[in-house]
Amino acid sequence: MRAVSFLLRSPHRLHLSAVVLALLPPLLKAADEKPAAAELGAMMFQTVCAQCHGPKGEGNPQIKSPSIAHLPSWYVIQQINNFREDRRGTDPADPQGLLMAGISKALQPDQIHALAKHVEKMPMVMPTAVFTADGADVENGMILFQERCMECHRYNASGEMAFGSPPLTGRQDWYLADQVRKFKTGKRGTSKTDQNGAKMVLSSQFIGDEQTLKDVMAYIMTLNPAALEEQQQQSQEILKTSEASAEKVSEAGKKPAQ
Repeated sequence: MRAVSFLLRSPHRLHLSAVVLALLPPLLKAADEKPAAAELGAMMFQTVCAQCHGPKGEGNPQIKSPSIAHLPSWYVIQQINNFREDRRGTDPADPQGLLMAGISKALQPDQIHALAKHVEKMPMVMPTAVFTADGADVENGMILFQERCMECHRYNASGEMAFGSPPLTGRQDWYLADQVRKFKTGKRGTSKTDQNGAKMVLSSQFIGDEQTLKDVMAYIMTLNPAALEEQQQQSQEILKTSEASAEKVSEAGKKPAQ
C-alpha cells in the first residue's frame, strides 16, 4: 500500500509499470483456479482493488482513489473497458488513470464481470465533505444541478443506465470535482470512441470557476443520506425475500412424498 501511495504521488510515473507487474500474480492465479463467480469477484477485489480503493471500497484521498462501493455493475464494466481500450487513462499527467489502465488490461473478461457484480453488492459508503466543507452555496448548486445535470444523472443523482450516466451519490466531492476538471481540460472524454465522455466534455463547460464547481458538488453531497437510506431499505427487502424463499423450500422438503 505504501509503495502504491508513493508512486501515485511521485513525479517518476514510469515506475507505475512496476506496480502493475506486482499486481499480476494474484490476477493470474485467480484466472487459473476458476472459482465460482461470486468467489472470484470477492477474491479479485481483495487481492487487487482493496489495495487502493480500501477493504470496503471506500476510497483513499491520500492516493486519490475514489469510493467504488455500490457502483452499478454495468458502469464498472464500462469503465474498465474504457481503460482497457485506451478511451481513458492515457494522459501522462494522470497517474491514477495510467495505473488503472495497466491493471485493467491484465484482467480477463470473466474476472471483470465477477468483479463488477461484487462491487455492485458492496454497501454504499457515506462520503465526507472535503472539497465542499467550506464556502459552498448549496442553493446555487441545486439550481445548476437541476438545470444542467439532472437530465442525465436524474433528480436524485442516482444515474441512468440508458444514458450511460453513473450515480453521483456515494462518491467523494473531491473526486467528482477532479473528474469535471479532467473533462474540461481534455484529460478525459476526448477519445473518438468515448460517446458518453464526449457528452460530459460538453456538459461540463458550464462550470466556469472553482466556486461554481464547489456549489454543484455541495448540492450533490446533500443527496447522499437519502441514497444511503434507499440502499439500506433495498437490502432489507432482498434479505426478507431470500428468507421467505428459503422458508418455502424448507417447508416443501418437509411434506411427505405422494
